[in-house]
Amino acid sequence: MPHIIVEHSKGIAKTLYIQRLLGHLHEAAMAMPALPTGGIRTRAQSFERYRVGDGVLGREFIYITVRIGQGREDATKREIGDVLFKVLTDFTKEHFDAGNPLSLGLELQEIKKDWTWKKNNIHDIIKGTSNG
Repeated sequence: MPHIIVEHSKGIAKTLYIQRLLGHLHEAAMAMPALPTGGIRTRAQSFERYRVGDGVLGREFIYITVRIGQGREDATKREIGDVLFKVLTDFTKEHFDAGNPLSLGLELQEIKKDWTWKKNNIHDIIKGTSNG
């Protein structure tokens, strides 16, 4: 973990390069000791049909859901959310400052360890202890 899931309106991808945002978020996550690099998954989903606020076309959104494993201190969870939200707000600053209608959000969710199943050799590959 974590899984960083970026949902966005299709129209925002005409102005902002979402793949670059994914790169920035992934790099920020890798830099945080509380998040094991081998478990990070960063992905985006574009929505073609959506409405934001009053429903006027052209109003855009980016919403990030960060799903992490259970057990971190509240201060650590706050730091994860703060760092990733800063990446998002820095990335969209020019767009936002130009007055373009844009809604941003980030939510952190904890996954209970009794309700997740995993198999992952990426940790060992990164450490050089596997034949990956």
